[in-house]
Amino acid sequence: MSFDPSAGTAPPPVNISAPPAHESGVEDWIDWANSMPSLGAVGLTCTAMTGSTVEFVLDPETFPRNINGAVNGGLVACAADQAMGVAAVRGSRSHAYAFTVSLTTHFHRPAMPPLVVRARLIPGGNRIAFVDVEMEGADGARCASAQGALRLSGGGTS
Repeated sequence: MSFDPSAGTAPPPVNISAPPAHESGVEDWIDWANSMPSLGAVGLTCTAMTGSTVEFVLDPETFPRNINGAVNGGLVACAADQAMGVAAVRGSRSHAYAFTVSLTTHFHRPAMPPLVVRARLIPGGNRIAFVDVEMEGADGARCASAQGALRLSGGGTS
């Protein structure tokens, strides 16, 4: 099989609605997060937003699990990235989008579903958001953690 780099074009961007106004109620923000196609594709559901923390549940039935029944580490990292994006946008007062600059994930033990994913915005810069993520497995113990930096943008992709 050969690959033709000139064939076709990139798929069109997914239609993602702009986030609610910063002063909007928590339910509006949760509805916005849950309308994001990428969260649905990963199996994340936003369940709560309090202060600088956003909480999600990762549905264990969305994707196949490892032979030991755990969530694959790549999917754990993907869930962390998605959670960080929502936390960064929610915590930003003047920007509409967040783009991941760096992501570091630590795996403490097998991630046995369902997973609770908590992303917490760390107060800081105007153009870069720092977010910590903790994930708990079915037993309530931490199974993974992640830290990331996200660039905040007013809506363009620059």
